[in-house]
Amino acid sequence: MALVENEDALHDVNAVKNKHKRNELVKKIKKKRRAAKKVEKEKRQKLLKEQGLPLPKPQTIDSQRTHDETFVADNDPEVLEDERTDEFAELLGGSDPPSLLMTTCPKPSKATHDFVKELECVFPFSTYKKRKETTLVTQVVEYAKQQGHTAVMIVNEDVKQVNALTLIHLPHGPTLSFKVSSLRLSQQIFGHGKALRDNFPELVMNNFRTRLGRRISRSLQSLFHTKPMCHNRQVATFHNQRDFLFFRHHRYIFEKRKEKVKTGGDEGGAKTQTKIQTRLQELGPRFTLKLQTIQKGILNWKYGDFEWCNTQDNKDSAGYNRRTYVL
Repeated sequence: MALVENEDALHDVNAVKNKHKRNELVKKIKKKRRAAKKVEKEKRQKLLKEQGLPLPKPQTIDSQRTHDETFVADNDPEVLEDERTDEFAELLGGSDPPSLLMTTCPKPSKATHDFVKELECVFPFSTYKKRKETTLVTQVVEYAKQQGHTAVMIVNEDVKQVNALTLIHLPHGPTLSFKVSSLRLSQQIFGHGKALRDNFPELVMNNFRTRLGRRISRSLQSLFHTKPMCHNRQVATFHNQRDFLFFRHHRYIFEKRKEKVKTGGDEGGAKTQTKIQTRLQELGPRFTLKLQTIQKGILNWKYGDFEWCNTQDNKDSAGYNRRTYVL
């Protein structure tokens, strides 16, 4: 006898008194619905291919964003002229590798320590220095200048979990503050690989279309070498979507696989061919950044001149909350 009359109706599941059995039924129904939805989608795509029609593109909030005055073209002469003289022009235009000093808040937890150790495999020629409890940020910056570092990255935590990242460009700034979320270390990623230590990964910056977005993009680009080691096949990606910066670290893997191919004869014979297939292996870590502030010069929370601040109270003339995207 079935536990419910209709196994596909979620509202009938409430008749099951046992909590664990009720949850199992809900998971079973949702899994069945997802499978049916996938089969219908494959049928629609197959029909469109037979008719020679293009497949529909998924509609997202970011793809439906209309072009506005904040968008800039890649060849905009005014933007290119500003970027020739900004704080990152010398580093991005030269051949010398960047030098990044990474540290943490005082008395970091093991989770923060492990996160910074994995970041050493992402940013080339980076150095991790443990911060003493009495060491101030100004002292860290002065030490980095004396050692010839081009930037300082400070990882902060709250309740033993990484929650913020501050990036200070040397010697004259700017200072960028990010909120960190959705952090997953390499050990938490299924099928992860092991990244090389001193490697120049290829850098992919996706969907930075505004003046502010291009400035953040150049700030992150200045942490990587301008000439990547393509033979190591490692790629670092920053993807901007709805003002969230999603970071992923991958490696290309080329594999030889044998496949049987029909010869087309009357007897229906087949021969074996060796094909090279490419796949991605995630190396980690995986996290999401949310820009909070951009400050001119070196970090100074009390007297600093802020170039941009993230404000959540975006209201129109009628007083309604309105979410706008700036990157």
